[in-house]
Amino acid sequence: MMLRRFPCRTCMVTLMLTGIAAYAQNPPRKHDPAAATRAFVEGAKAMEKDDLRGAIRDFERATELDPSHRDYAASLTIAKEHLVTQLVQEASKARLLGDEAKARASLTEAYRLDPQNPIVAQHLDELTEDVVPRRALVMPAAEQPSPAVQLAPDTAVASFHLQGPGTDVVRQVLDAYGIQPTLDSSVPSQSVRFDADNVDFAQAAQLLKLATGTFFVPLDEKRVLVAADTKENRAKYERQVTETVYLPGLTQEEATEIGNAVRQVFEIQQATVEQQQHTLTVRGPQERVAALNRTLAGLLEGRSQVLLDLRLYEIDQSRLVNLGAQLPQQTTVFNVPSEVNQILQNNQSAVQQIIASGLANAGDNLAIVAILIASGAVTGTVFNQPFALFGGGITESGITLDQGATLNLSLNSSETREIDHVQLRVQDQDEATFRSGTRYPIITSTYSNLAGTSLSINGISQAGLSSYLQNLGISAAALESSLNATIPQVQYQDLGLTLTATPRIQQGRDVSLKLDLKITSLTGQTLDGNPILSNRQYTGFVTLAKGESALVVSNLTKQQSLAVSGLPGLSELPGFLQATANQNTDVTTSKMVVLITPYIVRLSHPHPAGQMVMLPVH
Repeated sequence: MMLRRFPCRTCMVTLMLTGIAAYAQNPPRKHDPAAATRAFVEGAKAMEKDDLRGAIRDFERATELDPSHRDYAASLTIAKEHLVTQLVQEASKARLLGDEAKARASLTEAYRLDPQNPIVAQHLDELTEDVVPRRALVMPAAEQPSPAVQLAPDTAVASFHLQGPGTDVVRQVLDAYGIQPTLDSSVPSQSVRFDADNVDFAQAAQLLKLATGTFFVPLDEKRVLVAADTKENRAKYERQVTETVYLPGLTQEEATEIGNAVRQVFEIQQATVEQQQHTLTVRGPQERVAALNRTLAGLLEGRSQVLLDLRLYEIDQSRLVNLGAQLPQQTTVFNVPSEVNQILQNNQSAVQQIIASGLANAGDNLAIVAILIASGAVTGTVFNQPFALFGGGITESGITLDQGATLNLSLNSSETREIDHVQLRVQDQDEATFRSGTRYPIITSTYSNLAGTSLSINGISQAGLSSYLQNLGISAAALESSLNATIPQVQYQDLGLTLTATPRIQQGRDVSLKLDLKITSLTGQTLDGNPILSNRQYTGFVTLAKGESALVVSNLTKQQSLAVSGLPGLSELPGFLQATANQNTDVTTSKMVVLITPYIVRLSHPHPAGQMVMLPVH
């Protein structure tokens, strides 16, 4: 017989209430295409307003209401990509401005939206590297050393008024604190006066060392070795420790300088620098090695880094102005009777037809010429263009203008800009070089064969050239031309812009820049076959505060021409130039603008001085 155990009434009520609460918090969504469409439209409107977060919420709701619609899921993915890109850009900008908190917040939000995005992962790795503290790394030892021997004197205070041999004074003072001394033969025995009131062991020991010129080496908690404070005794009695320090990111010269500082400043003579392993192995007294570690912890933090934001503009401007009045500059004066007689003589048949038809009388020459011109029988004469008459009789003359008067009023202006945006990350006091341009080959020298040009080798010279070599295409002329070949020696010259910037971070976090700007171009002239170069160079120092920029402007070329076309004498009079002459002004300029902005991206030594280290003296 099997017994089934049912839950109690209280447990069943609890389960029912729990289920109702879960249903209220996450109610099942229904398939509602109409509501999904409305949510999608709201998301599209949010995208137009650049409200990416609102668009993501609306697209997510549309996708949940109608999962079968592919456009909703695609729109959600696009909105997330746009927001992730925007957040990564905001993080980079905040990091350049020194706002690490905002940069981390933006990258965290981007990571939550798309954890698989490789760009987000790359920036997170960079921020993580900057958070890790950079300190001197000590290679782990195979065996951990035991702690140094420490004395355990009595904690009572005592007063001393002693005078006598140094050895006796040392014994009396140490015995007062329960410490048994072992005196070395080098301890001085001359008379010493020692007066001290209400001092503990540390104070008394320090005063005793100074009064007697000794140093102490603990043997155990209650015994100490006392010896004269000399270099030989310290090397003989002080306990030595060996330590290997890793020197990351240092050049060979820097590592050598650290090794010299260890020997000269800390007086640790047993110091070896391994360039291949980037390590420093030292052996010396424990106090000096400890002081060395505290100093290296600050030195090995590395140098600060500066990001140089460089923007390069090349502005080309052209302005052409045509202004003024163009008056006729050529006229033709003719005698009317002569021109009429010449036209009548050249067109006798047409003249007879006009007279026979009754269109004009036989003596009316002007009427006959007018009919000839109107009928098109006569062309290219002075009467086919506007003319003016003056005089009378056989002296009647006419004047024509070869061209009419014109009024010019025109402006043609153009401007061209080119931009190059480069970011350079450089260490403090290092030199960063940026070049924009081409490399031009220049022949500096040539080499040619100084020997004779004739061949006298059996089987190769013309007389004995074998048929086998001729079938291969080898001839004496080809071999002789190879002897006369000229080999040029070429040197490449950088043309264009060369900018060298050396940043130096000041104590107030200002950045001092040493700028060296050089512009090299061809002049179009040559000397002995080599082109002549034009060089322009600027060198200067500028100190910039946070967010400030340095602007360097250089005029590359400037050409200006003025052409005047008018009447001699009249157009040269003051006030008649604009009315009687035409002016063509052409101005062409080319400028180079360099905008450089430094940002401190890593500050390794924010304090003016490091930790003070006290070294033992002897």
